[in-house]
Amino acid sequence: MSVSVKIVVGLIVVIPLLYIGSCSAVSHQRERGFDQVKEGDTEQHVIQVMGQPTDRETPSYRLAKYGAPECAAPCVQRLWYSNKMSLIGEAWSVELDGAGKVVHTAHLTSP
Repeated sequence: MSVSVKIVVGLIVVIPLLYIGSCSAVSHQRERGFDQVKEGDTEQHVIQVMGQPTDRETPSYRLAKYGAPECAAPCVQRLWYSNKMSLIGEAWSVELDGAGKVVHTAHLTSP
């Protein structure tokens, strides 16, 4: 087998493994932060443990791409953290009330 064929075969094996590893790493990191978020926590704490959200949703700014029900009272803002590497679609949401406190959390996956 020639060197160029070995390189191509190696890349065919390595690239998918790197992608899967990256997707898993993002998911693990988000899940670790998500596990630290509890009802009553502040938005500041959520951002401290999970980082800046991918998206922010309010009752007047609906994000249908996640397929979740509307952000409705007591929710006044929903923070979304997506795993853009995931082929199946994976996201975590944190709902905040008018005082900026966590009222609900969810981890969504799409088959």
